[in-house]
Amino acid sequence: MFDTNTATQHLPRFSDILINSVESGALIGHIIPVNIAAVASYWEDVVASIGAGERVLMCATIDSEIAGTVQLYLSRETNAPHRGEVYKLIVHQQFRNRGIGEALMKAVEVEARKHARTLLLLDAVQDGEAERLSRRLGWQEIGVVPRHFVDPWGGFKSSVYMMRCLDS
Repeated sequence: MFDTNTATQHLPRFSDILINSVESGALIGHIIPVNIAAVASYWEDVVASIGAGERVLMCATIDSEIAGTVQLYLSRETNAPHRGEVYKLIVHQQFRNRGIGEALMKAVEVEARKHARTLLLLDAVQDGEAERLSRRLGWQEIGVVPRHFVDPWGGFKSSVYMMRCLDS
């Protein structure tokens, strides 16, 4: 877990991982050509959200280099203190296929339990790596939204909403 100070120190690396992922085809809120200022602003907003206690940022490192990240948004709604949302599971392309995504998703569950979150939600591109990983880890499909995203090159993609109930 990264607090605001540690996260701030690593803002350039977070931007690098996000840009690398978009340029590799990931659907994570940005398109090609990547707007570098928008990516930097996004990560600054994430740090502010960490400071406000709304979000937890987890990172995986290999040889002291950040290889991937994932975020757990802690619902602030008074009628949903049990709910968390998984945001932006991103692994730098040079570190993919080493189990980092799975490790980060398992870390999300551990952190969710620490915050008394028993229902987790996420959305992923239909038929993408994140959907396959989530299904393998026991997540259940809630539904599909057709043409929900555009990929980095502007093509429409559908999203799959998924949930996971954790033991209380």
